[in-house]
Amino acid sequence: MVGVTLKMRITRYREMLLLHRHFKNYFKVVPAVNPELVRQAQRVRHTVYCEELGWEPVNENGLERDIYDDNALHCLLMSVRSGLYIGSVRLVLPRPGEDSQALPLQELCTETLYPGYPDFDQIHRGELAEVSRLAIVSDFRRRKNEAKTPVPIDLPENYSKQGRRRFPYIPVGLYIGMLEMASFYEIKTLYMLTEPMLAVHFSALGGNLEPIGATIEHRGKRRPYTMDVETVLKDANIFLRPLIWTIRKDVRRSLSQTSGVLESQYSWGDS
Repeated sequence: MVGVTLKMRITRYREMLLLHRHFKNYFKVVPAVNPELVRQAQRVRHTVYCEELGWEPVNENGLERDIYDDNALHCLLMSVRSGLYIGSVRLVLPRPGEDSQALPLQELCTETLYPGYPDFDQIHRGELAEVSRLAIVSDFRRRKNEAKTPVPIDLPENYSKQGRRRFPYIPVGLYIGMLEMASFYEIKTLYMLTEPMLAVHFSALGGNLEPIGATIEHRGKRRPYTMDVETVLKDANIFLRPLIWTIRKDVRRSLSQTSGVLESQYSWGDS
């Protein structure tokens, strides 16, 4: 049996170290810093959640939105070559004065969250948010059999051996953009309700997700997790660090050039 040669290993490691350059050739993380970009995120979600998956009703306006959008920070991924938005994710900020329904996962995991979650002290200090509505349009999912999932869930476990051609740029790029937005606004802890397998793969990339409740049935098996924003960014896999720096720099530049984004988010409403 022919094994992997030293030359092949060196080539693969070199490819992984150049992830950031390859990413910039094809994708760009775009924080939704104005109402039109928020609508673009809602259009991506409508395409995925309403038209492709049938999880939400189709709307004539082509937007998928809910009560949490008014208290959320949205992030997009754009295809550089086409100029189209192909993925989105949001950070839901706690609704002021509503501890019992501060975050979406509280509605679904009321009876299954571990004691002490969510941390209401962090909620009141504005240091906590929930990752929600991760979506990638079907044309950019890696395999045909993933057409019925909102995001590829089989992130390569040994991506350093497989090379950058199989690297899951889209979900990882969105996660990094989301983490940088949280860091920029001094959000220290993120919650996420996701598939256990996706949590395993994200942790393998340096995500360090910790379960905070039992697995539930919601469009498949889902479990609530928590992560520390700065720990994830600091302890990420060495191959991801140039990519993280590239995305963080672009996101921070975009947010720094837009004053009052977080404050104005609450007033967009039905714009």
